[in-house]
Formats: sequence, structure tokens, C-alpha cells
Amino acid sequence: MAKIVMVIGSPRKKSNSEIIADKIAEGAKANGYEIVKYKINDLESARGCQGCGACKKAGVCVQNDGIKPMLEDIKASEGVILATPEYFGQPTAQFRLAQDRMFSFVDGTFTPFFPAGKKCAVVVTCGTGYDGAKAMADQIEGVMAGFFKFQPLGKIVVKDAMAPGCVADDKGVMDEALAIGKKF
Repeated sequence: MAKIVMVIGSPRKKSNSEIIADKIAEGAKANGYEIVKYKINDLESARGCQGCGACKKAGVCVQNDGIKPMLEDIKASEGVILATPEYFGQPTAQFRLAQDRMFSFVDGTFTPFFPAGKKCAVVVTCGTGYDGAKAMADQIEGVMAGFFKFQPLGKIVVKDAMAPGCVADDKGVMDEALAIGKKF
């Protein structure tokens, strides 16, 4: 069965970004995809990129920690759902840790180790500052498309999402998430 990998960057349990990502996953699952979820905050021994460059020769990250299975699953997947809240104008530290380790997806000339065309959906939630969160979502999508040759399917940016779980009752957001998921 084809696989979609979810990368959840929020440290909160059942965060708004995770709720939206789950709805995207529901749409993908309806199309027959297996969903694999990684909540970065819950991984044991997750470490950032060490800048060792060994991945450029090996084709994989040589660190053996909680992030490595996520990287392997992404490489074998049909696509990803990336979700993070915005903290002080940036993705969470958890999300950045996972994103930096994706450096192992490209060789020394920045050519991906896997074929182009994997699919990608992005979710960013924030308390205020929609424009900054939108720019951040664009940047995340741009990295995935530009460096790794993923095909963007859509992104959702939600502001005023401070209260845990508040997006679950927003029919417009949930419908948009489901529609993006069905593009997988």
C-alpha cells in the first residue's frame, strides 16, 4: 500500500496543526493510502543535523536516532503532510529539527536521492500574524518543491488558533483540509 508520512512539529497533544493534518490524512486515507504519523516531540533521542556530510556519500542519514525511521519512510512514501505552529515567526524547534535532517535527501550537488514528484501538503497555525505564518508556509512548501522536487498539493494557514482544539469546529478549515487530502 502506498504511504503518506505526517510530520507533526507541535509539542502539544492534539494541537490545532495536528488536527488539521489529521483531516488531510483522512482524505488521503479515503484514496487508499496508508498514513504514518511522526510527532517529533514524542520521538526518543531525536537529534539535529550534525553537518557531517556522510549522507552525501551514503545516500541516507548516518545518525541512528528517532528521526531516522521518519526519513526512511519519507523517502519510500508517495508524499508528506507537514504541520507546525508558528512560534515567534518561525516553525517550532521540533519541526526545524526534522526539516534540517531532510538535508540527507540530497547529494552534494543538491540532487535528490529519490525521483521527483512526491506530493506535499503544508499546515501552519498561529495566534496572530497571518502574513508571517503564510510566508512561513510558503517557505516550507518552497523548500520541499525547490530542493526535493515535491509537488505541492496545497497549504492551510490558520490564525487565531491559540486555544487547543479550536480548529476542529471550523467547518471551512476542515473541509479545505479534507479536499487537500483527497488530492493525494
